[in-house]
Amino acid sequence: MKLKLMWCGISLIGILLVISFVIKPSTSQLYVPLTAHVFPDARDQPPKNWKGPIFKLSQNYPKVLPTPEDYPWKKYNFKTQWREYMYAVLNYCYQGNTEVDWVVQKNKVRHWYHAPWLHWGRNGREFVHGMTYERPAQPGDLMPSQKSVFQNWAVGMYNAPGGYTFGQVWKDHNSPNPQMAKFPEGTVSIKLLFTQATVAEVPFLKGSQEWDANIYDIITFPTNPQVRRSIHRLRLLQIDIAVRDSRADDTTGWVFGTFTYDANAKGTTPWKRMVPVGLMWGNDPGITTRMTRSGTKLKESIINPSNIPFQHLGWSGRLAGPVDNPISSCLSCHSTAQWPVRASLVPTSNLKPDSVEWMQWFRNIKSHEPFTAGSQSLDYSLQLAAGLQNFYEWQELQSSEGGFVNQQDKNVPYSFGDSANKFRRDYPVTRSGE
Repeated sequence: MKLKLMWCGISLIGILLVISFVIKPSTSQLYVPLTAHVFPDARDQPPKNWKGPIFKLSQNYPKVLPTPEDYPWKKYNFKTQWREYMYAVLNYCYQGNTEVDWVVQKNKVRHWYHAPWLHWGRNGREFVHGMTYERPAQPGDLMPSQKSVFQNWAVGMYNAPGGYTFGQVWKDHNSPNPQMAKFPEGTVSIKLLFTQATVAEVPFLKGSQEWDANIYDIITFPTNPQVRRSIHRLRLLQIDIAVRDSRADDTTGWVFGTFTYDANAKGTTPWKRMVPVGLMWGNDPGITTRMTRSGTKLKESIINPSNIPFQHLGWSGRLAGPVDNPISSCLSCHSTAQWPVRASLVPTSNLKPDSVEWMQWFRNIKSHEPFTAGSQSLDYSLQLAAGLQNFYEWQELQSSEGGFVNQQDKNVPYSFGDSANKFRRDYPVTRSGE
């Protein structure tokens, strides 16, 4: 009799637990996909009739710090052999990945990993290639003759040393530890950026790599997560690389580089027609637009002097790619990676350009130092910053709404939910300035 009562009690508890995880929030259409993985793959599930690729998050992070490789870029001085350095990093990233269309779990050369918790929110991963929404290309961003606004989407991945760091930060999946965000020497990140821009408006995209992606049907600002997503064709526009290189420890500890696609470049595949925009290892503190217009040269950015497609570059001519915000730079944006997030990625609109306050975004911040005193440095990883911000926003919304479902409802669009507006971020991790 006692055993029977005990079994009934356990069954009742189990039923209550199931109910608590499938209850629909009363004021929000909030749905969080929980897969067999620890971390979800994408914001939306593919439709039943979908026959194309389906993104899976590479999340089997190394539990032990990997043995350093014989890194090919170490042969080159990034200040004097910047071109060789950049191509050595790019080819390292290509090895084993281009053959499998960047399904990195199938790479037979080396392991690569994705950042968790980028599925959540208005910029959340789409289900085809795991791309997240980036800053839209405004008229004139990609070419002076560009008239339309185009969406840009991107997917990034880290090599094994970087994957190890992500595993350490997210070791406790329900309580991440930002203090473990210290990327070891040899960490490499690569990000592939695709654009909705047409060849008609941006001719240098002719022959570029094309991917399908589940993106927004229309562009809104701020981004409205309730807007329907559907399959659209995108073209490879930009590739960003980042390397943790101790030879840059006197500035930031990182070397960042950007490539752009060029239809006129030599190469048998689109991947081989990516040309360097430039490379940077520091933010050239104190150099203002007035100074560069008067002839002052940047010392910590190198811009490709060759004839490449139009580039708007970053603030005062610092390195920035076609998709990036022109009031910033590659290193400037990433220097704000910290927890808690206490600064926007770019100088705010209330600041006077080139003022002391504005130039706070163009300091040489060491890899272990935060942008804002009192925060924890995330070592130049905006993917870590965005993931942490998404996780804690989800956690707050979940607790306040009284539960969540563990799979997409068949009849209700999978969305952020109207009530998400109650949890607006003071400093969203986005280049768009939202």
